[in-house]
Amino acid sequence: MTQESTRVEDRPTTLDAQGVLTWARRCVEQLAEHREEINALNVFPVPDSDTGTNLLYTMRAALDRAEGEDAWIAEGGGTAGAREVAVALGRGAVHGARGNSGVILSQVLRAVGEAATFTVVDAATYRRALRTAVTLVDNALSDPVEGTIVTVLREAAAGAGRSTATSLVEVARAAADSAADALSRTTAQLSVLRNAGVVDAGGRGLLILLDTMVGVLTGETPDRPDYGVPSDPGAGECAAGAGTESSDRDDAGGRAVQASTQTRYEVMYSLTHSDDARADELRSALRTLGDSVVVVGDGGAGDHARWAVHVHTDDIGPAIESALSLGRIVEIRVTDMLDPLGEGRATDDAVGTGSAGASPAAARPTGTPTRTVAAVVRPGSLAELFTDAGAAAIDPGDSGEGVIDAVLALEADECVVLPNGELSRAQIGSLDEALRDMGRHALILPTASVVQGLAALAVHDASSTLSLDGFGMADAAAATRHAHLVRAEQDALTLVGRCAAGDLLGVIGHDVALIDSDPVGTVCSIVDRMLTAGGELVTLLLGDEYDEPATENVLTRLRTDHPDVEVVAYSAGPGRILARVGVE
Repeated sequence: MTQESTRVEDRPTTLDAQGVLTWARRCVEQLAEHREEINALNVFPVPDSDTGTNLLYTMRAALDRAEGEDAWIAEGGGTAGAREVAVALGRGAVHGARGNSGVILSQVLRAVGEAATFTVVDAATYRRALRTAVTLVDNALSDPVEGTIVTVLREAAAGAGRSTATSLVEVARAAADSAADALSRTTAQLSVLRNAGVVDAGGRGLLILLDTMVGVLTGETPDRPDYGVPSDPGAGECAAGAGTESSDRDDAGGRAVQASTQTRYEVMYSLTHSDDARADELRSALRTLGDSVVVVGDGGAGDHARWAVHVHTDDIGPAIESALSLGRIVEIRVTDMLDPLGEGRATDDAVGTGSAGASPAAARPTGTPTRTVAAVVRPGSLAELFTDAGAAAIDPGDSGEGVIDAVLALEADECVVLPNGELSRAQIGSLDEALRDMGRHALILPTASVVQGLAALAVHDASSTLSLDGFGMADAAAATRHAHLVRAEQDALTLVGRCAAGDLLGVIGHDVALIDSDPVGTVCSIVDRMLTAGGELVTLLLGDEYDEPATENVLTRLRTDHPDVEVVAYSAGPGRILARVGVE
C-alpha cells in the first residue's frame, strides 16, 4: 500500500486540469510498475504476453497528447480546463492505441473527456464517464465476452452508480472496489482463465487506473490481493485464446489441453476522413473476416476525427482493403500472434510480424534479415532529424552521383530508400538497377519531399516484412501533402502572376501558389491554403531566416487560427529552401 503524508481531509474533492494530468502521470507510472505482472496474466484472447505493454503504450500516448495540449494553451497565455485535458487524453489514446486492451482503454479515457465539465472532474462527472465508457465499449466490440475488461468496466460503473456520495473520493473508491470484486470473479467466468488459474489481464490493468484515481485523491492506493500467475509456470500453457474449444485429452499434468482454433494475425490501423456510419459498416465487414473486432473513434468531428481499428484474422489483405472505400488508412500494424517474435520465419515468411509496443531489436531474433532506411538528405539539421529517428543519412551532393555507392555500402540485408525529392527519375532508375544487380532486397519509396520522408520514417517498423513495412511507409508519405518556400532567382511569370527576383514563392506540390515578401506571412498563408482540404498535423521545417521570434510568431498564428490542428516546427538550417511544410 502506498502511503503519503498529506492528510485525507487535505486532499481534493474534485480534480482540475492539473489534477487530471497528475492522475494520468501516475497511471503511466503504475502501469510501468505492473507491466510484467499484467503481461504474465495475458492468456486471453491470445496468450501473447503483451497486454501490460499495450496498456502502457496507450496510456503514454494519451499523456503525451494531454501534456502537449496543456503546454500549448499555456504558451498562448491561457489555462487549460479539465475537459480540454481529458479530451486530449482520449484522442491521444485512440491515436496511439495498441492491442485490444489499449483500444478499449482509449474509450474509457474518451468517456472522461465527454463527461467532464470545463473546469473540474467531480463525482457526477466520474459516474457519467464510467457509464459512457460502458456504452462506447459495448458499441465498439463485435462480440463482448464476459469475464474480461468489459465485465470489470461494467461493474465499476455500476458501483459508482450505486454510491449516493457527492464526494469524488467516495465515488472513485466505490468504483474501484466494485471493479476489484469483478476482477476476482473473472477466473470463474471464462474457461481459459480458469484453466490457467489467473484473472483477466485487461481487467487488472483497468483496476490499476481506478485504484490510481483513489490514490491521487486520498494519498493511499487501495491494498489488493496478489494477482500474480500460479507458481506452476505451465498452468497457463493450455490457454489457447479467443474462440478455443476444450478437448477431453489431458497432458501429463492432468490439465485439460485446449484445441486452438484461433486466428493468426492481429491487424490494427487508424482510419481518418470517415464518419460513424462508415465505421459501423467497417465493423460489420470485419466481423465476416475474423474476431476480436473493435472499431472506436476519438470523438473528433469531420476530417479531424480518427478511428482505431482492431481485428484478429487470417486474411490480412481483405481486413485492410475493407476500409479503402470508407476513409483514409494510416499506421498499419500486423502482428503474427502465433509467432510474435518471428521464430518461424525460416519456414513461414508469408507475412511480416511485429509485437505491438516491442522495440524492433526485441522483435527481431538472431538470424532474421536486418533492415535500414536510407534517407537522401543534405547534411545539417535536416539530416540530424533522420539520423535521430534511426535512418542513415545519404548526402546527395550537387549531382546525386554518389548516392548509389553510398546506399550499396550500407551493411543491411534489406533497405528502404527515401529519395525526398533529391533524385531525378533517371537517378532513381539507376539506383534501382544497381540494387537489383547486387541482389539487394530494397524498396525505393515515392517521397517527393523531406516532410514526406519524415512521415514515412515515423511509421517504419523493422519487425515487419519489407513489403508490409514499405506499404505502411508509402501510405504515410502519400497522406502527407507538401509545400515549400523559396526566393525567386529572376523575374518570371507564374501561375499566380508575375514575380520579381527576390520575391518569396510559396510552392504547393510543384506549382507556385502565392507570391509575397513576408516570410512569416507567406508560410502561414501556405498552411492556410493547404488546410482548406483538411489536415490534423502540420510539420514545419524552418530555415535560417526564421529566428526564434519569427518561429514563435508562425506557431502562435497557426495555432490560433487552427486550434484543432497540431502544429510542430523544427530547425532546417541554411539552404535554398527557406521553409518546408507537411500536412497530414
